[in-house]
Amino acid sequence: MFSEVNPDSLTNLESIFIDLNGSYIPYHTAYIKPHKKNNYRLQIKGINNEADAKNLLKKEIYISNDKKLNSKSEEIPFNIHKNFNVFNNNDFIGKVFSIINNNGQCVIEVQINSKMILIPLVNDFIEEINPKKEEIKMILPEGLLDL
Repeated sequence: MFSEVNPDSLTNLESIFIDLNGSYIPYHTAYIKPHKKNNYRLQIKGINNEADAKNLLKKEIYISNDKKLNSKSEEIPFNIHKNFNVFNNNDFIGKVFSIINNNGQCVIEVQINSKMILIPLVNDFIEEINPKKEEIKMILPEGLLDL
């Protein structure tokens, strides 16, 4: 679903999110190239056989807001909102207190115990986003929560 994106920006994408049963799962791309009018062919890293590829056919694809060059939309692409539960390595760490969009870089502010922590909302940290359960599962770098 690239309808709101400048098509020229697609070939430089390093990762995408695919909606699998209501969860947005990140995948790294090997390449994206034009195929036909308004269609693209892409290679996803780690998807090396036809059976795995068939599981991803006809799924909705999303990209991060900072990649939506010349997009009409300024919304956060994953319908994340205040009070989403945030998990790090499957351990609950807190709830989203606010979402800050600073020049295309989204950061969530999470209240952990009595202090507020800023966590960049980047593909490398996101394991899964489940809007129905209001959950964000992340794998954060060691020490990020100690800042």
